[in-house]
Amino acid sequence: MLTYFVFNYKKPIPINIKKFTIPVAICFAQYGYSITSTNTNDLNRYYDQLLTYSGPLNSIIKSDSETLYTRDVLFYLVNRTGDSQLLTYIVGFVIYGIAFYVLFDLVEKNRNVLSTRDLLFMIMVMVCVVIPANAIGNVRNITAYMLISFATYRDIVQKKRNLLTLFLYIVPLMLHSAAVFMLIIRILQGLVKKIGLFSLVIAVFLPTLINVAYEHLAVIPGSLLKAGVQKAYSYLNWTDGGWATAVQNSMSDRIGRLYGIFFLIVVIGMILYLSKKSDEIKVLNEPMVGYILFVAVCALGCLYITTGAFWRFEAVVTLLCPVYLVPILRYGRVKVEGILRLVFLSVVVMAGVNMVILINNFEVLDMIAKYIVGNGVTIVIDLFRCIML
Repeated sequence: MLTYFVFNYKKPIPINIKKFTIPVAICFAQYGYSITSTNTNDLNRYYDQLLTYSGPLNSIIKSDSETLYTRDVLFYLVNRTGDSQLLTYIVGFVIYGIAFYVLFDLVEKNRNVLSTRDLLFMIMVMVCVVIPANAIGNVRNITAYMLISFATYRDIVQKKRNLLTLFLYIVPLMLHSAAVFMLIIRILQGLVKKIGLFSLVIAVFLPTLINVAYEHLAVIPGSLLKAGVQKAYSYLNWTDGGWATAVQNSMSDRIGRLYGIFFLIVVIGMILYLSKKSDEIKVLNEPMVGYILFVAVCALGCLYITTGAFWRFEAVVTLLCPVYLVPILRYGRVKVEGILRLVFLSVVVMAGVNMVILINNFEVLDMIAKYIVGNGVTIVIDLFRCIML
């Protein structure tokens, strides 16, 4: 792919580009597998948790008071392999497999109006704004968000309303309790298409809505929704101690938030600007754009939260950027050409900044060595051990 970009930068996109999806997903899976040491809180905690999933699966599920059965099955199977790094291998494959499938599918459908340069631009947004090591190291939340987003893509864009799509809506709810909010966004995304600019009000009042919901927890139906509200409330009010204090003292988090605000405002602005009544084709009316707009608005609403809720929503907006960038490039390229160039330059700068952050927070040399030397034989053996032993 890198060779292709070098020699075909300004040429048309080739036919059947979706064939790259699985190889690229495996590359990011191997990238996840190579994460051996990290200063991020989530991944170290999950590696410790894996050690507790050594008993019978039925006992593990029965003792789970949170009803996070997808998490139980995933952690149990990884524990059986004896290789904890398979957790990040699977997560990397799922997150970036979905992201690149959506990219290649949309690009293939619009290849007559897109260039290889456009494809490279979208890939840079996907992998340079939010560091893949952070997305993969987050493990459960981003994976759950991307699975629901993939179900939404199959539902709204591809019109595949079958059992697999229903399965993809349900399974993430038992992987992370906050996934219920992504499902709510899916249900309400049609409303955002109608109210447009007024959807930004949600960003202002989101913390208040969370506090009110928590105060009236008893009247909220469904254990999953209650668990989601409790998780959101804990995120909102965790301002001191532990990870919250570490975030407050983190320069990389400040940089990420500042750039994230800029990026989200630009995205929201372009979508709304290209959805005026006078426009013959409104970008907001394109399939799933309303969903991503709602996610972006919720991300801004999470700026109040000290811990990582903001960038988790932002990650979905960047990983699924083809959903809105393809219509923008197709119908509004001339109108927002200057803004697109600004975004491209900012992404290039952010790529350099994130490289410095990566070096400071991860054992990059160990990751490179493990990525180059590592091969699929070890993974196949581990999977065989999981199934047969």
